[in-house]
Amino acid sequence: MNIHEYQAKEVLRKYGVTTLKGKVAHSPEEAAAAAKEIGGALWVVKAQIHAGGRGKGGGVKIARTTEEVRELAKKMIGMTLVTHQTGPEGKKVQKVFIEQGCDIAKEYYVACLVDRVTGRVAMMASSEGGVEIEEVAAHRPEAIKKVDIDPVVGLMPFQARQLAFQIGMTPDVVNQAVKFFIGLYEAFVKSDCSIAEINPLVVTKEGKVIALDAKMNFDSNALFRHPEILELRDLNEEEPTEIEASKYDLAFIKLDGSIGCLVNGAGLAMATLDIIKLHGESPANFLDVGAVPTKKRSLRPLKSF
Repeated sequence: MNIHEYQAKEVLRKYGVTTLKGKVAHSPEEAAAAAKEIGGALWVVKAQIHAGGRGKGGGVKIARTTEEVRELAKKMIGMTLVTHQTGPEGKKVQKVFIEQGCDIAKEYYVACLVDRVTGRVAMMASSEGGVEIEEVAAHRPEAIKKVDIDPVVGLMPFQARQLAFQIGMTPDVVNQAVKFFIGLYEAFVKSDCSIAEINPLVVTKEGKVIALDAKMNFDSNALFRHPEILELRDLNEEEPTEIEASKYDLAFIKLDGSIGCLVNGAGLAMATLDIIKLHGESPANFLDVGAVPTKKRSLRPLKSF
């Protein structure tokens, strides 16, 4: 399950991760009022959709007056924002996040994820913040540093310190970075995340370490342990057929092919998709009705999807 940036920052703050003041708005008037409440002389208006690359698509703008905040919010709310992650159809913006501005000295990247090779949580960091990590991995893989974390003891301060120095952080901000990294790891583990990504993590000219953006995805199989996280679900951002499937505990993912798949068991479902691709065709969906399907669970997809 995905959540919005402003929601991710709310979660991260509970674990000591530093963020800027911000407030979500659903209308231009709310946006202007939010800017006034936040205070200062510089704000950032950010479109809230479940996709990266918002800045390149025109979904992140700087404002220097509350009236400018209002005008930017008016343009963004209701627009269809197209990014490299939304596909050509884009996503409709239904709300914006108004955040105070800051003077950035340096941008970094940091993320927690599950390393499928080691079977452990890993923390990745890079001095190349503010760009897609895939680009860094493709063109400058040596700029990505990683530490594997022992689940028994968690992220140790010496590991966090080492990682901070490896990405070029200066001694005057390393202690802040250590606290930040440990907070990010705690948020990842205790919230049952599949990824917790900060891009960019910034050091300001005042020497503060801050999460300027935040992305958190959660393991849907663990949401029964986190009703407070489940409440953050935004159905407007999800595919309608996937929402319908979730009502019946069906594993359904819409794809862009032409051959529909109805399979019992995730492994068999993956193998079916592989066979379709092997023969030069494309599946229209992934649909697993369970290893022990019932008549009701099997008939439901035929009626709905």
